[in-house]
Amino acid sequence: MSGDVYFKATIVHTKSTDYKITTSLPPTIVPDPECGSTKGCQSDCNTGTCSYQVTWKRSGDLVRFEFQQLLGTGNKYQAVGLSNDSLMGNDSVMICKSSAGVASFEQGTNSPSPGSYYAPLRNPNDVRTIETSQADGVIKCVVERPITSNDSNVFPLTESWYLLHAMGPVVPGGYVVKHTATTSTQNKVDFLTANQPPPPSGIGRDPDCGVSKGCQFSCSGDSCSYLLTWQVRDDLVRFEMMEALSGNNYQAMGFSSDNKMGDDSVMACKLNGGSASFELGFNTGKSYSSIPDLTGTGVSVIETSYTSGVVRCVIDRTINSTNNQVFSLTRNWYLLRASGPVSGGSLSTHRSKTSSSSTVDFLSASLVTEAEADLLMVKLHGSFMMIAWVMFSSIGIVTARFFKGGWEGKTLGGIKVWFQIHRTCMVSVFILTIAAFVIIFIDVGEYREVAVSDDRDYLRYHPVLGIVVTALTVINPIMSLFRCGPDDKRRPIFNIAHFLVGTGAHILAAITVLFGMNIDRSNVSMDASYVMYAYMATFVAIELAFELQRICEKSFNSSNDVAIEMKSTSEKSEKSIQFEKRPAIKKETFLYIHMLLMIAFCVAMVVIVITS
Repeated sequence: MSGDVYFKATIVHTKSTDYKITTSLPPTIVPDPECGSTKGCQSDCNTGTCSYQVTWKRSGDLVRFEFQQLLGTGNKYQAVGLSNDSLMGNDSVMICKSSAGVASFEQGTNSPSPGSYYAPLRNPNDVRTIETSQADGVIKCVVERPITSNDSNVFPLTESWYLLHAMGPVVPGGYVVKHTATTSTQNKVDFLTANQPPPPSGIGRDPDCGVSKGCQFSCSGDSCSYLLTWQVRDDLVRFEMMEALSGNNYQAMGFSSDNKMGDDSVMACKLNGGSASFELGFNTGKSYSSIPDLTGTGVSVIETSYTSGVVRCVIDRTINSTNNQVFSLTRNWYLLRASGPVSGGSLSTHRSKTSSSSTVDFLSASLVTEAEADLLMVKLHGSFMMIAWVMFSSIGIVTARFFKGGWEGKTLGGIKVWFQIHRTCMVSVFILTIAAFVIIFIDVGEYREVAVSDDRDYLRYHPVLGIVVTALTVINPIMSLFRCGPDDKRRPIFNIAHFLVGTGAHILAAITVLFGMNIDRSNVSMDASYVMYAYMATFVAIELAFELQRICEKSFNSSNDVAIEMKSTSEKSEKSIQFEKRPAIKKETFLYIHMLLMIAFCVAMVVIVITS
């Protein structure tokens, strides 16, 4: 035998009357084949299986409604509201609920004010209950109501209404409380036709999370970007993986002995070419490889689907497996979750990854939270590179190029001031760049490509550019050890090489820093990119301004020299000779302004990185 095997047993209490049939089949709701043809329907069957289903069908002056919902554990209800808008408030409500093992139907209303203000109608005399039952894990209610009711709280079906759907718990005494899941149709529904409203888009919260299922999710309100669930079924655990995806991408969950990638059992649900598929795999160190044949793994695929922008995979996995790459679920594991691109049908380096805050018992219905991402090393790497190249390199380069004649021959420690500033800045650049390189290598562990979205493929060059910048940073000071004397004929060659290597490293570093801020893992807002653009524009403008000033200065000094040399010694006097006067604002003042600007840009970007 292959596949799932189910057993049925008949228990006879008396030979003549009472007997019941039990089955090992899981509770199921079968999609109604008449939906969209003779019946209108609202359900979540578009995901492949149904946790609830509501249908309606006109018959003469009546409309028959049928409610079905998986019971799971505890007492629950399913409610349908007819509303004039897509929000709760002033709605006609029908509820099918379970309380103390008994199913019942209730007609009610919501007060006009938005919020949870439900009140039952005790005697709606023209709404007739046909059937209520609770069997095989499914709650069912069938009711008939007139198209036009005598009760103003039972809205007439001659009009179209928004259909509000909600599910939630029933507390002792049979009282319904605030819903745990709710949806609304996008448009009003005509309940006298068989038009089926479009299924709600996105991923809703699973009301069984923490009750009968273990879950990890990312939700805002009732809408989730992804959902992972697991539920014990005899000697199996059923996993359900859902994520809102587009393009070619995947969501993967790993079982790990620690909270880092390496030697992990992996399950991936991927979207490729508009089709969903499941993949089993294993991480050896930082390298992932798929397990193409599921035979002998204890893993079987129940369903894969891609509907309304949601990729879904349902998998059964034996609690114990004979395959050493499919970990036993009797032990607690860290849950690693990753998402990234699919390239050529294969999983590429993840774009984002998280780890559970602690080990997870996959045989329990626990709610798992993600551990906060440890971005300390990434923030240090980025901050060091910004301090090195935005501040120190920018100051050191400008000082060497335009201020060699500054400070009127003053020295600092017996060495010209400009050279002390230049050397101090460039040594700082060297130390910080090497430190940043070592930090990110320790964090990543090896050379790895950057995972980026398809429309930002250029960001993949960040690691390569970073290596080139680091190499140039090391080469330039080594070149300085072989610097010729000022009067050596080969000194111009050194000057040109030193300029090209330094300037090239500075330009590439600015590009590398900009790319780094846009990588998903950096988690930096777009504000940092704008500051970086402003820095680039300011630095170029300052360079051009200083260059023009130097050209004008040379021209001015040259014309004064000629004028003085044309005069004879006897003609020269203090009044006739035009000595060059030092301007009221010293040239060094502009360097100090430049320093303040570079420091301001650097501080702004570092603050954004640290606080992101």
